[in-house]
Amino acid sequence: MEFFFYSVLAVLKGAGVTLLVTACSILVGFFLGVPLAVFRTYGNRVVQWIIQLYEGFFRGTPQIVTLFIFYFGLRHTGEIFGKPEFQIAMPPFLAAVLALGMTSSAYLSLIFRGAIQSISKDQYDAARALGMGKWEAIFRVVLVQAFRLSIPGFTNEFTIVLKDSPITYVVAIPEMLTQARGIIDSSMGKVFFEVLIPISILYFIFFEVSNKLFGVIENNLRIPGYELERR
Repeated sequence: MEFFFYSVLAVLKGAGVTLLVTACSILVGFFLGVPLAVFRTYGNRVVQWIIQLYEGFFRGTPQIVTLFIFYFGLRHTGEIFGKPEFQIAMPPFLAAVLALGMTSSAYLSLIFRGAIQSISKDQYDAARALGMGKWEAIFRVVLVQAFRLSIPGFTNEFTIVLKDSPITYVVAIPEMLTQARGIIDSSMGKVFFEVLIPISILYFIFFEVSNKLFGVIENNLRIPGYELERR
């Protein structure tokens, strides 16, 4: 019985850490992804090329490699410049959030850019004709509508980040998979599915709740006649 309560508390603690990692990572992705999308759409060629490289790197690099770069690789930065004493030592949580968040920002940039490009250019031109500056028209007319249209894509990206969060296990973040491994080791391998199945159910619940929540937000922001019909 004591082991059972220990296991329940460990899993609940891991669930809280999982949600915290996911929330922080998606926030990093959002606050980086929006300006990336804007400047990829309206920036000059040099800026667009730099952002394209950024997106390509983080979309093309496996998440675990990105995590290792932030957590292990930056510690050896000084060796590249001949100064081994110089190190960038990130705490595991920060490294995990940056790795997940910056990867997410590359995908969110594409989502937001697609939403921006779906807004009729006539609206931008009309805003300029009314006296708005370039960036004022972008932020007050185009971007506001783009946020509403990007909610389905953002919802999908949130669930992907949530699903990818277990890779933080490799840097000892005490999320659900880490806690599950601790419980399995404590039982000398006597429990396995008894731990992993409840954790799988918790992930499913998180997915369902988040999808319902974003669905409510999308419905509240829906403008009749300006949305694609759902199939």
